[in-house]
Amino acid sequence: MSKSHVKHICACTMLAAVAVAQGLPAKKNPAVLLDGVAAYVNTEMITIAEVMSEVRRSPWAEVSPEMREKRLRELYTATLNALIDRKLILAAAKNSKMELQSWAVDNRIREIVANNFDGNQTKLHDLLAERKIAYEDWRKGIEEDLMITAMRYQQVEKRISPTPTEVREEYEANKGRYQTETAVAVSMIILDPPEQDGGLSVEERAVKISAALKEGTSFASLAKTFSNDAKAAQGGSWGKVNPEDVFRAEIVEALARLTPGEVAPVVILDGYGYIVRKDEQQDSRLLTFEEAAPYVESHLRMRLAEQIYKDWTDRLRAEAYIKVFELPTVN
Repeated sequence: MSKSHVKHICACTMLAAVAVAQGLPAKKNPAVLLDGVAAYVNTEMITIAEVMSEVRRSPWAEVSPEMREKRLRELYTATLNALIDRKLILAAAKNSKMELQSWAVDNRIREIVANNFDGNQTKLHDLLAERKIAYEDWRKGIEEDLMITAMRYQQVEKRISPTPTEVREEYEANKGRYQTETAVAVSMIILDPPEQDGGLSVEERAVKISAALKEGTSFASLAKTFSNDAKAAQGGSWGKVNPEDVFRAEIVEALARLTPGEVAPVVILDGYGYIVRKDEQQDSRLLTFEEAAPYVESHLRMRLAEQIYKDWTDRLRAEAYIKVFELPTVN
């Protein structure tokens, strides 16, 4: 296959993939080829169709239309590299004479059926038939996944053992990373627009609530009476939250002006009224080494695993024959 022929196949496939991902039909043209070689790994081949099948599982189409081709190319490259690593690891497993007992594969399949198909294997077979995947091919994929996991454990996880000194050094170098989150306990009464609540305006109901609070009526009972949302039954309690993650800026600002126990004046947004109380505030603080140690060690393990994995796959790549065909720019 000539280089120009491969590039023609790649260009056609990219155009077809963009059309499919955008929900558009690819142009019917009998001369257009929709597959080709993405890479050779030793004596094995990875096709463009295989790569695109994995790429389509990613939520790349959520980006703006003008960014889609750039995002698609990035995902294509990352996915192709992952598939190359997969073939190299499986080859290494074969060379090391690794074998899996059939019962191990059977157990994994039983777990998948139990967790994803309500224990009904017929549902699994129906899904595979719908996607035109032979059960034997799917089972082989499960076996390969288990072999890759076993190889990764031997070559990566077994070699990760941060020392207490390394954990301490990681903590001292990155203390700012290890802190508690800001948390505010919030209660809220949400008032519907007047046309949904007997004609009383939001402001009028807010005045009645304010007067009742001054007379000693509990916020929780007023929330059960006036609020019309899912939290009303719990007295309007939202529990501890990070306000910036949950509420609009106007409510965040109202909460910021309160001390624990205070109630803010009604905030009106889009016709609805929001009466918020700050029940409790927990400011962020740095964790002590003793508190942070499990998180520090976990972060350190993850970083070491990434480096060991890269070093390992780099060695596998250096010892292998790999030929990658890049996708050309689509005009």
